[in-house]
Amino acid sequence: HHHIESLKSSRDEVKEDVEDWALQRKAEIEVLKQNEAYRKEFLQNLSHELKTPIFAIQGYVDTLLNGALENPEVNKKFLGSTSRNIDRLVNLVDDLDEISKLERGEQLLFKANFVIQDLVKDAFESLSIKAEEKQIRMGIKKGCEVPLTVYADQDKIRQVFINLIDNAIKYGKQTGLIEASAYKIDGKRILIEISDDGAGIGED
Repeated sequence: HHHIESLKSSRDEVKEDVEDWALQRKAEIEVLKQNEAYRKEFLQNLSHELKTPIFAIQGYVDTLLNGALENPEVNKKFLGSTSRNIDRLVNLVDDLDEISKLERGEQLLFKANFVIQDLVKDAFESLSIKAEEKQIRMGIKKGCEVPLTVYADQDKIRQVFINLIDNAIKYGKQTGLIEASAYKIDGKRILIEISDDGAGIGED
């Protein structure tokens, strides 16, 4: 009798395990579907992002070939604009490279010690012109100035900061403020927050 009981209980356990497994698979498939949708949208955006500078370059070059080259008032200006659009293309292609490396799991991290606030200031600096256009001030929160040294990949973290700050400028309010704060949360980790005073995003 005892033997049959234990069989029944182990069968129930197996059933539970299988159900758990099925739920997990379902969740994983959902995530994959979302990723697939995200990917499609990403590729659509990317081709749009690539077209913009390509069309611009095409326009400038055609205009130069059709006689503007002889016009000293515009030729330098047009070449300058062409050059800027080429830089934009190069950046986009670099991003693509980064993404495909990530996909293949080849993303190497080059870690070093650095002061996190210095990197934040660096990121602020590189977006200062954009911020000035909206008269947005950027700075480190009072009380967060004490230098905190971290061990990380500086370029990758800079990219994260730039993305966050760029969004804060885009969705922040005119004459607003973007503040970065840095806190030690435990012996090992540091919490960085980038906040703006824009309208914000709905809870959901």
